[in-house]
Amino acid sequence: MYKLIATDCDGTILNSQGYLPREIIDTFRALHNKGIHIIIATGRSDILAKDYLDELDINCPVIGCNGATLANFYTNKNYFINAMDSGSLDKLFDMCDSLNIAVKIFTPDTCYTSDKKLYEGGINLITTKYTRKMKYSINYELVDDMHSLSSLDNVIKAVIIESDIPKLLSIRDKINENIPDLKAVQSNWNCIDINNKSVSKGNALVKYAEMLNIKPEEIIAFGDSENDVSMIKAAGLGVAVSNAADCVKETADEITDTNDNFGVAKYLQKLYDL
Repeated sequence: MYKLIATDCDGTILNSQGYLPREIIDTFRALHNKGIHIIIATGRSDILAKDYLDELDINCPVIGCNGATLANFYTNKNYFINAMDSGSLDKLFDMCDSLNIAVKIFTPDTCYTSDKKLYEGGINLITTKYTRKMKYSINYELVDDMHSLSSLDNVIKAVIIESDIPKLLSIRDKINENIPDLKAVQSNWNCIDINNKSVSKGNALVKYAEMLNIKPEEIIAFGDSENDVSMIKAAGLGVAVSNAADCVKETADEITDTNDNFGVAKYLQKLYDL
């Protein structure tokens, strides 16, 4: 049986309004009580998943920023941070300037941007349908020039938000083709996340499993977006929710019900006979 369960948040265990359904909470608590390890793997900064950890109320670490960080709020342990280098950041800012595209960057505790809309909108620009209000957040700072931030040594993620999806995907491809040390993936319908090229949810998941002496074939992973593909591939069993992007469904071993029908809970209840 699988010893470690990894799951994405948005679009996977959260419903379309941004809430964690009771079925998910009860299922994860039951598995935790059985000794099954659970880890949250999100594209968000890890602190932006803490509301859901509080609701789950289990000792559960978080893979944050697509695998750039691994931390446990219950033990106050930070396992690692995988940051972006200054040269790559300068190239990214140059490209955004040339395309007239706004960008924001994240350190573990602060988001920086020179764009007023990104500054004022925060995560709500991405979670546009969410009605839930979040308790936890990070600091937001408005700066005059993004290039002034290139020297920061703890930038773990950059984000570009664009509702014109063909344009968004074109920007993603330009970054991947022209900045060798960065990797851009779609993390939500209107959003791409940019990280150090070595960063992925899959790599972070495997590292954590090794700490627990758990083999890849003993891991089950759930996801819905492009940034979940590496995790789906890394796990012995990869499961996509029915509302997942095609690239996730094509990679997954199996497909469960949608996030709004708590497909992750349904799958785990059947798998573990809960």
